[in-house]
Amino acid sequence: MPRHFFHLRDGKDHIDEDGVEMLEDQVRGAAVTAAGEALKELGVEFFHHEGWRFWVTDEAGKTVCTLRLTGS
Repeated sequence: MPRHFFHLRDGKDHIDEDGVEMLEDQVRGAAVTAAGEALKELGVEFFHHEGWRFWVTDEAGKTVCTLRLTGS
């Protein structure tokens, strides 16, 4: 099963070095869930950031999907 890596940029890059094994068709849903969980943990502090870029890469480093989140 292919490995995918979930990264976050919130002013700093948080690079996933471990990854998760999952099928390609599961990646987008997992990205939305992971971003939602991170937002839930951060709460209103999210608005103190310029915005987020959440992206998933495959084992070859190719970007599979990207989420951009901004608050105002």
